[in-house]
Amino acid sequence: MIFASPPSVDNQLWNELDATRAISTDMSATAIVTTRLGNDLPNPSLTAGGLEIDYRMGSWIASGTGYYASIRNAETGIHTAVWLPALALIYQIEVGRFALSDRNRVEQLNGIPGSPTRYRNRASADWHVSNNQRVTDVFIADEVFYDLSRDRWTRNRAQAGFQYHLASSANLVIFYMRQNNSFGTPDRLNALGLTLLLDIK
Repeated sequence: MIFASPPSVDNQLWNELDATRAISTDMSATAIVTTRLGNDLPNPSLTAGGLEIDYRMGSWIASGTGYYASIRNAETGIHTAVWLPALALIYQIEVGRFALSDRNRVEQLNGIPGSPTRYRNRASADWHVSNNQRVTDVFIADEVFYDLSRDRWTRNRAQAGFQYHLASSANLVIFYMRQNNSFGTPDRLNALGLTLLLDIK
């Protein structure tokens, strides 16, 4: 079945569930489930499940992640199964209520022709509002993608949002994201993101 030509701009809803459990004082494991829905694309445009292991070393966090994802072609609607292993190193600085972080991540998309490898750099700033209010944090972030197979920068994601306290072990992150692509369709995305964070005791 052939779908209508994909739009140059699409509005999407990105939903994610992150369930985290502490393994030790410095190590945690997070189970991740995500789905993305587009306004003018075959849906869902992406579904994925994965596991992330984080290890903290002072101001540094080392992270290893494995995802299984189903990506839907914007033009044909055909699903492609992708296995995505990733390694990341994050540096964080806290100054009073402000936290600055820089994440460097390398990932490979096995299942896509050529199994491209990408480097991603994400810089973010977070302001901790208060522990006594529903809105506990406000943040902005920008992430750039470098595709090693194309030898060029191919994508940019800018975000702004906040974290809403639901319960002692549950928070909801709500954000707006703007994505620009040099390759692939759509060229631009406007996304509303909802990420439920659960702390498993």
